This record gives sequence, C-alpha cells and structure tokens, in this order.
Amino acid sequence: MVPVLAPGADPGRTIPRPLAIRDRLLVDRSLVDEHAPERLFAYEVTRRDLRHLRGMAELGDHIVFRRGGRATEDRICAVRTSRGVVLSRVLIVGDAVVLRPATGARVTDAPVIEGLEARRGVIAGTHLLVIRR
Repeated sequence: MVPVLAPGADPGRTIPRPLAIRDRLLVDRSLVDEHAPERLFAYEVTRRDLRHLRGMAELGDHIVFRRGGRATEDRICAVRTSRGVVLSRVLIVGDAVVLRPATGARVTDAPVIEGLEARRGVIAGTHLLVIRR
C-alpha cells in the first residue's frame, strides 16, 4: 500500500505525517519490487499540477514516487517549494532548479528555485509510475 498524500503535502524525509495521507493506493509489488515500501508515496494529479504536467499526466491520474532518485528531463519530480510540494519535470542549472512548464506553455513562466537550497533536499522524490484514472 502506497500512501496518497494531500496536494502540496511534504512526504517528509522518512515517513509522511499521518495528517498528510489522504488515501492508500494498492500497487502490484512487481511494478515497484526494487524499492522498499516505506520509500514510496503518491499524489493524485490536480488542476494545479497540470501547469507543469499537461501532456504527461491528466487530472485524476496517480503518480507514484520514490524518495530521492535522479532528476532527469523525462522524470516527474516532487519538488519542495515555498508553496508546498509541486509536481513537475525539472532542469538543474548550476545551483538552480527550474520547474519546467507543461507542453505548449511559455518557458519564461517557469519558476526557479535558486541558491544552495536548490541542491539540498529540494527534490523530495522522482516518479516511478503514472497510473491513469
């Protein structure tokens, strides 16, 4: 069972706070076999997420993440920001993390997390699965 977190809730460093958990998702173990269950968490895609995920995920989809992992251009990340966790693909440029806009959106609208904090724990997790609704 993978905990489904409330939109924007932080998964925490080791386990999410009980109040952050909205639901649990039953995932076939063979799909995530190499990852310890306590390292997994999920979010349901909301309208807010579509700002960064349109073309990759749809409203109501579930995205299963693992803690940590390597941020790559094609991987959706759970990114810690001042407004909570945001789901987005990222681009790392020096000490900055750029939240990539959705397909068709203007690149100039992409938020940037700058400075050393961008390299220390800003990526809460990287996606393993997108489960269509």
